[in-house]
Amino acid sequence: MEKSERGHKILKRVVGVVLCLMIAIVLVGLVQQFFLAPVAVSGKSMLGTFAESGDKVFVQKKFFKVSRGNIVVFYRPNSADVKSKNPANSISFADFFNSLPFINKFPRSSEDSDVSNDYTCVIKRVVAMEGDTVEIRYVEDSNRVELLINDVVQKENYIYEPMQKKIGPSGVKEVEKFTVPKGQLFVLGDNRNNSYDSEDYGCIQKSWLMGKVVLAKVHGKYKRKL
Repeated sequence: MEKSERGHKILKRVVGVVLCLMIAIVLVGLVQQFFLAPVAVSGKSMLGTFAESGDKVFVQKKFFKVSRGNIVVFYRPNSADVKSKNPANSISFADFFNSLPFINKFPRSSEDSDVSNDYTCVIKRVVAMEGDTVEIRYVEDSNRVELLINDVVQKENYIYEPMQKKIGPSGVKEVEKFTVPKGQLFVLGDNRNNSYDSEDYGCIQKSWLMGKVVLAKVHGKYKRKL
C-alpha cells in the first residue's frame, strides 16, 4: 500500500513538472510570436553593425514607435502582383510551432529575393520618415557620396565604410530629392556600398514591418544600442 501511494506521488510530481514545462514552452512561443521575436541576421548589407552570419536580433512586434536611426525587420514583396498576406500581418500555426524553444526555427533575414516565396525577410536601418526629404548626391571631382535628409548632410558613425559612387555591383546610386510619402519609410543598409535597399526599390510601407530591433546578440554579446 505504501509503495502504491509513493508511486502515485512520484507520478503526480512528474506529471506536474511536465505540465509546467509545456506551459512554459507555449508561453515562450506566444511571446516570440506576438511580442518579441528572434531573427537570424545573414548577408553583407549590415556589416559594421552585424556579422555576415551568426548574429541574432530580437524584434519588438507590438506597441513600438519607429524613429530615424532605428533598425527594423520587414517583409518585402518579391513582385508587384503578390496576392498572399504579408507575413508581418499574419500568424500561422506553423509559425507558432517553429517558434517553440525545442524547435527554435525562427526567421532569417536575406539579401536576395527568393522567387520561390512571395516575400523576403529583410533587416535595414530607417534613415527617413514620412514627410522627410531625401537626396543622395555625388560630390564633384570626388568619389564621395552624400546623404541629405531635409537638406542636411548626414554624418553617420554606424556605416561600415564611406559611401562610394556606383560602379558595377557595388557603390551607391544617386537619388534625386524627393519627399517620403505618408505611411512609408526610406531604409538603407549600414554597408551602403553593398546593400539592396530603398535606393534600389524605393520606400517601404510601414505595413510591411515585422517590428523594431530592440536587442541584438552580436559576436556572442548582447547589445541594446545599435
